[in-house]
Amino acid sequence: MKSACSVNTLTSTDPSGKALYMNSALIDTTVELLLKAQHVIVLTGAGISTESGVPDFRSPGGIWEQYDPTMFFIERFLADPEEVWRCLLDMNSSQEFKLFDAIPNKGHHALAYLEEISIIQTVITQNIDNLHQKAGSRHVIEFHGNMLYAKCMECSLKSGYKKILEDLEERFPPRCPCGGILKPDAVFFGEAIPQGALKESFQEADNCDLMLVIGTSAQVEPAASLPMIAKGMNSLLRGLGTIPIPKQQCHVIEINKEATPLTGKVSDFLIQGSSGEILSIIEQKIRRIKD
Repeated sequence: MKSACSVNTLTSTDPSGKALYMNSALIDTTVELLLKAQHVIVLTGAGISTESGVPDFRSPGGIWEQYDPTMFFIERFLADPEEVWRCLLDMNSSQEFKLFDAIPNKGHHALAYLEEISIIQTVITQNIDNLHQKAGSRHVIEFHGNMLYAKCMECSLKSGYKKILEDLEERFPPRCPCGGILKPDAVFFGEAIPQGALKESFQEADNCDLMLVIGTSAQVEPAASLPMIAKGMNSLLRGLGTIPIPKQQCHVIEINKEATPLTGKVSDFLIQGSSGEILSIIEQKIRRIKD
């Protein structure tokens, strides 16, 4: 497999100022594959949103170094929802976890454009920040829910974050008009992935002929299995009994700042660098072709 860096490069920088060299030949190949593909899906992780100021959880300086991870365990919420809501309000006020005011970056907007012109069919995101929808993406499968909404634990009615913040000015925890306690509409540790999102994501991966894997470490299951399903590896959806049905040819392309367990094993290649910069370049090239 070709290295992600070569003589034919474009240059970007990470937040620390370190140069990142993006392989322009691989970007051109990606553009060609996108234009030829019949069913393109995208899997995104925290890396696409860090450029919008939303920190990830596991990296140095991430959320887990700033706040107690057990605040995101469902048992903790059920035992003391007021404590968890106060922590979430503090995170928002301190700007350590600025989900509510975050705005989409070039990467989100590029994906929304590619969906608008019918190149991308579906975005599957592990993020809980609503940034894909803010950018204009319409078919978004939220693998881990959405922190900009809360759901009543009694009647399942959803409330938007503005109403939640207004309610939190008067009482903790916030409550639904029915009297039930509101819980952030994100998947806490100990909760199952929503079955609808899980089933649809697996089906999309099984049907696609091109998957972009953007800004994810590909280490958190079951989302980490989606690229393998796209490639026809270990798919629970293909075949009858023990008789496999060969998968149509599918390309898996990574866009990430560093290699992952998929690199060189599952993905066709990695374009290493800023996802916002790379996706913006892809968008510009496709706009020129379309125009």
